[in-house]
Amino acid sequence: MKSFQNKQTQKPVSTKLITGENISFRAIEAYKIARTNIMFTLAGKKGCKIIVVTSSVAGEGKTTSSINLAITFAQMNAKVLLIDADLRRPKVNQYMEERNEEGLADLLAGFVDISDVIRYSEKQGIDYISAGHIPPNPAELLANPRMEQTLSELSEVYDYIFLDSPPVNLVADAMVMAKHANGVLIVLKQNETPHDLMKKTISSLEFAEAKILGFLMNESEDKQYSYSYSYRKKYSYDYSSYANKEYVNGPGYGDRKPKSKKTEEKKSFKGFKLGKKK
Repeated sequence: MKSFQNKQTQKPVSTKLITGENISFRAIEAYKIARTNIMFTLAGKKGCKIIVVTSSVAGEGKTTSSINLAITFAQMNAKVLLIDADLRRPKVNQYMEERNEEGLADLLAGFVDISDVIRYSEKQGIDYISAGHIPPNPAELLANPRMEQTLSELSEVYDYIFLDSPPVNLVADAMVMAKHANGVLIVLKQNETPHDLMKKTISSLEFAEAKILGFLMNESEDKQYSYSYSYRKKYSYDYSSYANKEYVNGPGYGDRKPKSKKTEEKKSFKGFKLGKKK
Protein backbone atom coordinates (compact mmCIF):
# COMPACT_ATOMS: atom_id res chain seq x y z
CA MET A 1 0.00 0.00 0.00
CA LYS A 2 1.36 3.40 -0.93
CA SER A 3 1.55 6.17 1.62
CA PHE A 4 2.61 9.75 2.13
CA GLN A 5 6.08 11.16 1.76
CA ASN A 6 7.41 12.20 5.15
CA LYS A 7 9.59 15.29 5.18
CA GLN A 8 11.37 15.50 8.51
CA THR A 9 12.95 18.96 8.33
CA GLN A 10 13.82 19.75 11.91
CA LYS A 11 15.95 22.88 11.82
CA PRO A 12 14.20 25.87 13.43
CA VAL A 13 13.51 28.66 10.96
CA SER A 14 14.36 32.28 11.61
CA THR A 15 11.05 33.92 12.48
CA LYS A 16 9.56 37.27 13.27
CA LEU A 17 6.89 35.97 15.61
CA ILE A 18 5.40 38.49 18.00
CA THR A 19 6.44 36.33 20.94
CA GLY A 20 10.09 36.91 20.01
CA GLU A 21 12.42 39.04 22.11
CA ASN A 22 13.43 41.42 19.31
CA ILE A 23 10.01 42.15 17.81
CA SER A 24 9.05 45.80 17.94
CA PHE A 25 6.08 47.24 19.81
CA ARG A 26 4.75 48.69 16.56
CA ALA A 27 4.72 45.26 14.92
CA ILE A 28 2.74 43.82 17.83
CA GLU A 29 0.29 46.71 17.62
CA ALA A 30 -0.10 46.20 13.87
CA TYR A 31 -1.31 42.64 14.45
CA LYS A 32 -3.64 43.81 17.20
CA ILE A 33 -5.16 46.32 14.78
CA ALA A 34 -5.58 43.52 12.23
CA ARG A 35 -7.25 41.43 14.93
CA THR A 36 -9.70 44.23 15.73
CA ASN A 37 -10.56 44.75 12.06
CA ILE A 38 -11.17 41.03 11.53
CA MET A 39 -13.37 40.85 14.63
CA PHE A 40 -15.52 43.76 13.45
CA THR A 41 -15.74 42.36 9.92
CA LEU A 42 -17.01 39.02 11.22
CA ALA A 43 -19.06 40.46 14.08
CA GLY A 44 -22.34 39.25 12.60
CA LYS A 45 -21.16 35.65 12.37
CA LYS A 46 -22.14 33.47 15.32
CA GLY A 47 -19.98 30.62 16.53
CA CYS A 48 -16.52 29.72 15.30
CA LYS A 49 -14.90 31.93 12.67
CA ILE A 50 -12.78 30.15 10.05
CA ILE A 51 -10.21 32.28 8.25
CA VAL A 52 -8.00 31.31 5.31
CA VAL A 53 -4.66 33.12 5.14
CA THR A 54 -3.05 33.12 1.69
CA SER A 55 -0.94 35.21 -0.69
CA SER A 56 -0.45 35.81 -4.41
CA VAL A 57 2.93 34.10 -4.70
CA ALA A 58 5.47 32.51 -2.39
CA GLY A 59 7.67 34.42 -0.01
CA GLU A 60 5.19 37.09 1.07
CA GLY A 61 5.00 35.99 4.71
CA LYS A 62 1.68 34.16 4.92
CA THR A 63 2.86 31.54 7.42
CA THR A 64 4.40 34.06 9.80
CA SER A 65 1.26 36.19 9.50
CA SER A 66 -0.98 33.17 10.16
CA ILE A 67 0.91 32.28 13.33
CA ASN A 68 1.09 35.88 14.57
CA LEU A 69 -2.63 36.38 14.04
CA ALA A 70 -3.41 33.14 15.88
CA ILE A 71 -1.18 34.22 18.78
CA THR A 72 -2.80 37.67 18.88
CA PHE A 73 -6.31 36.21 19.07
CA ALA A 74 -5.23 33.69 21.73
CA GLN A 75 -3.88 36.55 23.85
CA MET A 76 -7.41 37.80 24.38
CA ASN A 77 -8.36 34.39 25.80
CA ALA A 78 -10.08 33.17 22.64
CA LYS A 79 -9.89 29.45 21.86
CA VAL A 80 -7.70 29.43 18.74
CA LEU A 81 -6.50 26.70 16.40
CA LEU A 82 -3.94 27.11 13.62
CA ILE A 83 -4.01 24.52 10.82
CA ASP A 84 -1.16 24.11 8.34
CA ALA A 85 -3.24 23.49 5.22
CA ASP A 86 -0.22 23.92 2.96
CA LEU A 87 0.19 20.25 2.11
CA ARG A 88 2.92 20.99 -0.45
CA ARG A 89 5.46 23.19 1.35
CA PRO A 90 4.43 23.02 5.04
CA LYS A 91 6.23 25.40 7.40
CA VAL A 92 4.17 25.71 10.58
CA ASN A 93 5.90 22.79 12.30
CA GLN A 94 9.28 24.44 11.74
CA TYR A 95 8.12 27.67 13.35
CA MET A 96 6.88 25.58 16.27
CA GLU A 97 10.20 23.71 16.27
CA GLU A 98 8.44 20.37 16.06
CA ARG A 99 8.61 17.38 13.72
CA ASN A 100 6.14 17.27 10.84
CA GLU A 101 4.67 13.90 11.68
CA GLU A 102 0.97 12.99 11.73
CA GLY A 103 -1.15 15.94 10.70
CA LEU A 104 -3.93 17.22 8.46
CA ALA A 105 -3.10 15.03 5.45
CA ASP A 106 -3.10 11.89 7.59
CA LEU A 107 -6.39 12.93 9.19
CA LEU A 108 -8.12 13.58 5.85
CA ALA A 109 -6.83 10.24 4.54
CA GLY A 110 -8.45 8.47 7.48
CA PHE A 111 -5.21 7.24 9.10
CA VAL A 112 -5.70 9.06 12.42
CA ASP A 113 -8.33 10.78 14.56
CA ILE A 114 -8.62 14.50 15.29
CA SER A 115 -7.33 14.07 18.82
CA ASP A 116 -4.17 12.45 17.42
CA VAL A 117 -3.08 15.52 15.46
CA ILE A 118 -3.86 18.51 17.71
CA ARG A 119 -0.76 19.82 19.46
CA TYR A 120 -0.16 22.68 21.85
CA SER A 121 2.77 25.09 21.67
CA GLU A 122 3.65 26.35 25.14
CA LYS A 123 6.00 28.92 23.65
CA GLN A 124 3.39 30.44 21.33
CA GLY A 125 0.35 29.65 23.47
CA ILE A 126 -1.79 28.17 20.69
CA ASP A 127 -3.14 24.83 19.52
CA TYR A 128 -2.11 23.78 16.04
CA ILE A 129 -2.30 20.96 13.50
CA SER A 130 0.72 20.43 11.27
CA ALA A 131 0.40 19.42 7.61
CA GLY A 132 1.52 15.85 8.20
CA HIS A 133 2.93 13.50 5.60
CA ILE A 134 3.01 15.18 2.18
CA PRO A 135 0.54 13.63 -0.32
CA PRO A 136 0.59 13.85 -4.13
CA ASN A 137 -3.03 15.04 -4.27
CA PRO A 138 -3.40 17.98 -1.82
CA ALA A 139 -6.29 19.67 -3.63
CA GLU A 140 -8.28 16.43 -3.73
CA LEU A 141 -7.71 15.78 -0.03
CA LEU A 142 -8.76 19.31 0.89
CA ALA A 143 -11.90 18.97 -1.25
CA ASN A 144 -12.75 15.67 0.44
CA PRO A 145 -15.94 15.71 2.58
CA ARG A 146 -13.70 14.81 5.53
CA MET A 147 -12.36 18.37 5.46
CA GLU A 148 -15.79 19.90 5.93
CA GLN A 149 -16.61 17.34 8.63
CA THR A 150 -13.32 18.02 10.42
CA LEU A 151 -13.85 21.78 10.44
CA SER A 152 -17.40 21.26 11.66
CA GLU A 153 -16.19 19.21 14.64
CA LEU A 154 -13.39 21.66 15.43
CA SER A 155 -15.84 24.57 15.25
CA GLU A 156 -17.67 23.14 18.26
CA VAL A 157 -14.57 23.68 20.38
CA TYR A 158 -12.72 26.71 18.98
CA ASP A 159 -13.65 30.38 18.59
CA TYR A 160 -11.25 30.99 15.69
CA ILE A 161 -9.58 28.63 13.21
CA PHE A 162 -6.80 29.94 10.96
CA LEU A 163 -5.89 27.97 7.83
CA ASP A 164 -2.42 28.65 6.44
CA SER A 165 -2.88 27.87 2.73
CA PRO A 166 -0.66 27.88 -0.39
CA PRO A 167 -0.44 30.96 -2.65
CA VAL A 168 -3.46 31.50 -4.88
CA ASN A 169 -1.54 31.99 -8.13
CA LEU A 170 0.46 28.76 -7.80
CA VAL A 171 -2.18 26.15 -6.94
CA ALA A 172 -5.95 25.97 -6.41
CA ASP A 173 -5.87 24.85 -2.75
CA ALA A 174 -6.83 28.23 -1.26
CA MET A 175 -9.91 28.44 -3.48
CA VAL A 176 -10.90 24.92 -2.44
CA MET A 177 -10.71 25.86 1.24
CA ALA A 178 -12.40 29.24 0.81
CA LYS A 179 -15.79 27.57 0.54
CA HIS A 180 -15.40 26.27 4.10
CA ALA A 181 -14.26 29.61 5.52
CA ASN A 182 -15.94 32.80 6.67
CA GLY A 183 -13.33 34.85 4.90
CA VAL A 184 -9.90 35.08 3.29
CA LEU A 185 -7.04 37.31 4.35
CA ILE A 186 -4.47 38.11 1.65
CA VAL A 187 -0.85 38.69 2.67
CA LEU A 188 1.32 40.81 0.39
CA LYS A 189 4.78 42.33 0.47
CA GLN A 190 5.22 46.04 -0.11
CA ASN A 191 7.13 46.98 -3.27
CA GLU A 192 7.40 43.32 -4.29
CA THR A 193 3.96 41.86 -4.94
CA PRO A 194 3.26 42.61 -8.65
CA HIS A 195 0.05 44.54 -9.22
CA ASP A 196 -1.13 42.20 -11.96
CA LEU A 197 -0.68 39.15 -9.73
CA MET A 198 -2.62 40.83 -6.94
CA LYS A 199 -5.47 41.55 -9.36
CA LYS A 200 -5.38 37.92 -10.48
CA THR A 201 -5.51 36.77 -6.85
CA ILE A 202 -8.55 38.92 -6.13
CA SER A 203 -10.24 37.78 -9.33
CA SER A 204 -9.61 34.09 -8.57
CA LEU A 205 -10.98 34.37 -5.04
CA GLU A 206 -14.04 36.30 -6.22
CA PHE A 207 -14.65 33.62 -8.85
CA ALA A 208 -14.58 31.06 -6.03
CA GLU A 209 -17.14 33.25 -4.21
CA ALA A 210 -14.75 33.80 -1.32
CA LYS A 211 -15.25 36.71 1.06
CA ILE A 212 -12.06 38.77 1.09
CA LEU A 213 -11.60 40.19 4.59
CA GLY A 214 -8.70 42.44 3.68
CA PHE A 215 -4.95 42.63 3.11
CA LEU A 216 -2.00 42.31 5.45
CA MET A 217 1.13 44.06 4.19
CA ASN A 218 4.63 42.87 5.05
CA GLU A 219 7.94 44.59 4.25
CA SER A 220 6.63 47.98 5.34
CA GLU A 221 8.97 50.88 4.65
CA ASP A 222 9.08 51.38 8.39
CA LYS A 223 12.06 49.11 9.10
CA GLN A 224 11.04 48.71 12.73
CA TYR A 225 8.47 46.12 11.76
CA SER A 226 9.37 44.88 8.32
CA TYR A 227 9.62 41.18 7.50
CA SER A 228 11.99 39.27 5.27
CA TYR A 229 11.72 35.86 3.54
CA SER A 230 14.10 34.19 1.11
CA TYR A 231 12.58 30.91 -0.13
CA ARG A 232 10.54 32.10 -3.12
CA LYS A 233 12.40 30.31 -5.90
CA LYS A 234 12.62 26.95 -4.15
CA TYR A 235 9.02 27.22 -2.99
CA SER A 236 7.70 27.87 -6.48
CA TYR A 237 9.76 25.04 -7.94
CA ASP A 238 8.54 22.55 -5.36
CA TYR A 239 4.90 23.37 -6.00
CA SER A 240 5.20 22.40 -9.66
CA SER A 241 7.39 19.38 -8.95
CA TYR A 242 4.75 17.77 -6.69
CA ALA A 243 2.13 17.76 -9.43
CA ASN A 244 2.76 14.25 -10.80
CA LYS A 245 4.44 12.51 -7.85
CA GLU A 246 3.03 9.26 -6.50
CA TYR A 247 2.87 8.25 -2.87
CA VAL A 248 6.19 7.26 -1.36
CA ASN A 249 6.49 4.67 1.37
CA GLY A 250 7.40 6.57 4.50
CA PRO A 251 8.94 5.05 7.63
CA GLY A 252 6.30 2.99 9.39
CA TYR A 253 3.61 3.94 6.88
CA GLY A 254 3.92 1.12 4.34
CA ASP A 255 1.07 -0.91 5.80
CA ARG A 256 -1.12 1.87 7.15
CA LYS A 257 -4.86 1.58 6.77
CA PRO A 258 -7.66 4.00 7.65
CA LYS A 259 -9.04 3.46 11.13
CA SER A 260 -12.22 1.47 11.41
CA LYS A 261 -15.44 3.09 12.57
CA LYS A 262 -15.19 1.06 15.79
CA THR A 263 -11.82 2.61 16.60
CA GLU A 264 -13.11 6.08 15.79
CA GLU A 265 -16.06 5.66 18.14
CA LYS A 266 -13.76 4.86 21.06
CA LYS A 267 -12.24 8.34 21.05
CA SER A 268 -14.26 11.43 21.89
CA PHE A 269 -12.88 14.63 20.43
CA LYS A 270 -15.04 16.67 22.76
CA GLY A 271 -13.00 15.25 25.61
CA PHE A 272 -9.81 16.89 24.32
CA LYS A 273 -8.60 19.58 26.70
CA LEU A 274 -7.62 22.82 25.02
CA GLY A 275 -4.16 24.08 25.67
CA LYS A 276 -2.89 20.79 27.01
CA LYS A 277 -0.38 18.39 25.58
CA LYS A 278 -1.59 14.89 24.78
